[in-house]
Amino acid sequence: MQIRLTTDETVPVAQGESVQDALKHAGIDLVSSCGGKGTCGKCKVRIVQGDYRESGNARLTVQERGSGLVLACRTFPVGDLVVEIPKVSRLVVGDKIAVSRMRELAAYMRSYGVTSSPLTSRLDIELPPPTLTDSISDLERLKRELSKHGFGGVRFSHRFAETMPAVLRGSAWNVSLTYIEGDGIRDEALFLSPQDDAAQRYGIAVDVGTTTLVLYLVRLLDGEVIDIASTYNSQMQYGDDVISRIVYATEQAGAERGLAELQDAVVSDINALAATLCGRHAVDAAVIDAVVLAGNTTMSHIFWRLDPSSIREEPYIPALNYFPLWKAGTQRIAVNPQAPVYTLPCVASYVGGDIVAGVLAAKMHRRSEITLLMDIGTNGELVVGNNEWLVTAACSAGPCFEGSGIRCGMRATVGAIDSIRIDRDTFEPVVSVIGGGQPLGICGSAMIDAIAELFMSGLLDQRGHFASGPTPRVREGDEGYEYVVAQGHERSSDIVLTQVDIENILRAKAAIYAGVTTLLGEIGVSADALDRVVIAGGFGSSLVIDQAVFIGLLPDLPRERFAYLGNTSITGAYLCLMSKDLRREAEVIAARMTYIELSASRPFMDEYVSALFLPHTEIDRFPSVRTRLEAS
Repeated sequence: MQIRLTTDETVPVAQGESVQDALKHAGIDLVSSCGGKGTCGKCKVRIVQGDYRESGNARLTVQERGSGLVLACRTFPVGDLVVEIPKVSRLVVGDKIAVSRMRELAAYMRSYGVTSSPLTSRLDIELPPPTLTDSISDLERLKRELSKHGFGGVRFSHRFAETMPAVLRGSAWNVSLTYIEGDGIRDEALFLSPQDDAAQRYGIAVDVGTTTLVLYLVRLLDGEVIDIASTYNSQMQYGDDVISRIVYATEQAGAERGLAELQDAVVSDINALAATLCGRHAVDAAVIDAVVLAGNTTMSHIFWRLDPSSIREEPYIPALNYFPLWKAGTQRIAVNPQAPVYTLPCVASYVGGDIVAGVLAAKMHRRSEITLLMDIGTNGELVVGNNEWLVTAACSAGPCFEGSGIRCGMRATVGAIDSIRIDRDTFEPVVSVIGGGQPLGICGSAMIDAIAELFMSGLLDQRGHFASGPTPRVREGDEGYEYVVAQGHERSSDIVLTQVDIENILRAKAAIYAGVTTLLGEIGVSADALDRVVIAGGFGSSLVIDQAVFIGLLPDLPRERFAYLGNTSITGAYLCLMSKDLRREAEVIAARMTYIELSASRPFMDEYVSALFLPHTEIDRFPSVRTRLEAS
């Protein structure tokens, strides 16, 4: 059997294989934030011709089903098919908008006052070939030459020795040694390679998020970010949040099999992203000799296949917070198998290396003013402090701001609606779309805009419930009332924000705001004492602070105190890839941070319930919102 796409591509299909799996095996990725369980409803394709079997389509509207749309993960060909893939369903692998901004990272690193010192170093060596009168072994010959360069007591692994003889002879004894500086202990030799242009050295920085993965391909010579790739984390098929994945890894599937499946999923995602970028830029994966990974504590444990069960059990103690410098080959990362993998250190069960990376990227550990760092993603992680103290906490916000769990949600990539304004008289929306053109979905910043605008227009009440009647834009849908943001276009159905979507967003914003107020209360600092609030996370690039304050997501402070730094986790990973000094700073940051556990906090639950309203049950906390409402 085969699938013929309307773009004239032909894809073979194995017996019993779903349309999504067949496309994936052919290198065609669809958006699938649930990992193929049929629950997100995003892998829509249109069957133009042919017979097939479905095993569920509950996430499709009547209008979508009537137009021939099916869920690729729930559709199984029983003969040849002709399939159309809507633009909204194709996974955007590279974020070109981010590439242009992140190419400035090398200059940003220099602002720290540190010199470039990548995770790995290289040394060109010319060895005299052996003769009958100079007949020492290959390794002793190498050691002798290294001693002339001031190297002593270098460690050599078995894998190094395996490849050494062939490389020495194939390179006429003129080789380049890639090694790790010992940092107070012995240096470690990684591998030998033929002498070549130093530009042929690359590293990758990886942000392993609960919902998304981001990967940078970096030229180690000058620190330039060559390209960026991102995708949904395939672990989402096992659960939306870290708790559900820990349960799957340790209980539902059996400790060994479940953990292995989760680890295989994230490694496959990293390898797919790396292969895409290497292919795009003709980079041999073998010249990628350094990897830095930033993730929350659960993601870091799963990546290294470490038992995460104790993370969710009181007293919430992870297996480890500081990770040895293990090799890429250990976890089958498709780069040079001897490449060291530096994992940013974690702080506690729910504050991981991604937040340590965020503090490093925001430089809050170097500044005297009190800063609040808010990393708004599936987990809402918070840090308050300055160059003298750092206190941190975490709360579960869910993946809605990253597009998952929202009917028409998507990440902040090309085609996403990132801004919405609603006319107060006609109730008609005016939207902006990343990259221009017709909209494909709605991202986190526009969700916040929409709720604020609907509330100001009287289409939502303080509880976030729709008021029916004033406009046909508010209509009865499959999940109750919904507001039509955009009609038709590239999609076969309208882009809407449903009542269920709004409830999910309100729960997420309530968790984040409650986390902030509880953390500040625990350390005896008022919101007014904050000199700076740094917003991190992918959705914040188009975030309008006024709107975020209006719905009660952010504290009501002077707007000039807010700043957006983007994905600080991947920025911090990049900095650690390129600088030994900054790797040390990351470890100092992790050691200095004091963690406060919110999960058993009664004040947090009280704050959360109060924050489920727009903007809050205590309007006096939001004087600017009260002024806007009175003016309207």
